[in-house]
Amino acid sequence: MADVLDRPTSPAGLRAGPRAAMPEAERRQRLCEAAAGVFLRDGYAAASMDEVARAAGMSKRTLYHVFPSKAALFEATIAATLVPIALDTDLEREPDLRRALTGILGAAAEHLLAERQIGIFRLVIGERQCSPELAQATLRVLTSRGSSALERRLVAEAAAGRLRLASPGLAARMLYSMVLGSAQIRLLLGVRDPIKPGEIATLAQQAVDLFLDGAAVHPQPFA
Repeated sequence: MADVLDRPTSPAGLRAGPRAAMPEAERRQRLCEAAAGVFLRDGYAAASMDEVARAAGMSKRTLYHVFPSKAALFEATIAATLVPIALDTDLEREPDLRRALTGILGAAAEHLLAERQIGIFRLVIGERQCSPELAQATLRVLTSRGSSALERRLVAEAAAGRLRLASPGLAARMLYSMVLGSAQIRLLLGVRDPIKPGEIATLAQQAVDLFLDGAAVHPQPFA
């Protein structure tokens, strides 16, 4: 179903004729981008589907065709906003383990500590009493993508005998916590300035150094 705004108009406002409908993936992305702005500005309860459609430049009929409810739209917006979908997968295959782990952690932390992502977390926490389903949707999104690039690399290293890990999944969560924990809490509380360029890379490097010093199978050194 093509939205009326998927077709160009002449300077006089007359339609210039049909053209191919916007691809579904692009339409979803555009709606989620608009919804994130509306949710962050108005809050979940006060946000209206009309306003989201207007912000996306689409009709409400198109919005409901893609997302049948505000709850479905919010969950899709969380997925589009919080889950790092553009991580460089080459990092997972980087031969240098220290560089691989530092790069994966840094990319994920840079994404999750950005202003919009912190705003979404604040929104979910702030509306927990009135809309507890938002927290469940957020948890569902964050756990539905399967193992992370970080966990997969740790699994591979443990299988090759280069790391001793009782649980690669737990180790991955601990590494993420080392990089995200303190900074994320302070950002959520609004008691610190936004992350400065290079700060995340330093945190990631320190976390990886500490981790490998404790998990490396000696005497094999890491570059």
